[in-house]
Amino acid sequence: MRSAWERWESFWVGGRQRGAVLRCFDGALLITRTAFDDGVGSPFMCESLVRLSPNGDTWSGFRYGQEPGGLRSGAWREECGHGADTLPSSGEYLLVERLVRSGRETGTFRRVDEANPSAPAAPAEVHRRGVETIDLPEGRSLRAERWEVLAGGVRAGAWWAHDGELVRSAFGGALTFACREATALEGLDQPLGDFLRGGFGKS
Repeated sequence: MRSAWERWESFWVGGRQRGAVLRCFDGALLITRTAFDDGVGSPFMCESLVRLSPNGDTWSGFRYGQEPGGLRSGAWREECGHGADTLPSSGEYLLVERLVRSGRETGTFRRVDEANPSAPAAPAEVHRRGVETIDLPEGRSLRAERWEVLAGGVRAGAWWAHDGELVRSAFGGALTFACREATALEGLDQPLGDFLRGGFGKS
């Protein structure tokens, strides 16, 4: 049986914590929620639910929502014609985690844009780039393996792993850091915290 877990991350932009990320996995469904303040008082919230196939070798479907804008999307893999080598972008976490623990140096997949699932999946690669020193928000530094993600030939982001656990990521100008729930939620407005715990529900 695949293990279940819940992981929190603080979300930083420009050296300030502005939000948090929650990832939950029960062995079959990966839930990813991101919520932050854009710095001028406007909240951003997105939620992705990716369901794996029964054998766990690929995904079977996903649902995605984002506010502001009221964006809602979703897809069943086979109905959309996506192959078993594809993965919705938020499911990348599971792939990188698996690579870190396997000892492999690289992995390939085709990345499905959750906001536009009908678009062709982009060829993507994950590469281990070596060990480097990274700084953490509490002032500590540690040595971590850096994993780089390329999508369509363009650097899409990076992950850092320490002792087999993902401890930091960098995407779209933001950094996230693995932490306790209380640390992730510290200073967040109540609507953001409520969303992180409950998501969009059936909206």
